[in-house]
Amino acid sequence: MRQDGAVTPSPAVVRPDRDLLEEILDELDIEHTIDTEGDLAISTAHLTIFFLFGKEGDLFTVRSFYDRQYSVDDKPMLLTAINEWNADTMWPKVYAFTQDNGTIRVVGDSQVYIGAGVTREHLTTMVAHWVRFSIKFYRWLTDRLAFETD
Repeated sequence: MRQDGAVTPSPAVVRPDRDLLEEILDELDIEHTIDTEGDLAISTAHLTIFFLFGKEGDLFTVRSFYDRQYSVDDKPMLLTAINEWNADTMWPKVYAFTQDNGTIRVVGDSQVYIGAGVTREHLTTMVAHWVRFSIKFYRWLTDRLAFETD
């Protein structure tokens, strides 16, 4: 409520979808693509970031797949680093995923409930931060593991 007693109108709430996310990525000047399964993605030399919606449309996830693969021998060092990141940083939450061939990949997730909708401004801010921190994690992990092997 303002000092004069009038009520300040709330910003409009939107239900995010792929089209809106593409608009936001364009506004942020972030190159993106649609993969073969129809998912919106950002691809770089070191990671791919997907923008995903839950089956019910109430959960929005930004999922990062980091391209570097690790061996089972690297797992203790990798998990120590990942746990350090997760304890010190809000997002993305990262985890090690062991593939059927025994190699380990790192995946990062940032999620928010959107069932009641969000403001466009809030969505834009989340997307910008989550993309930035997905890239920041890659750089952090590269530096952190380089320190371990020195």
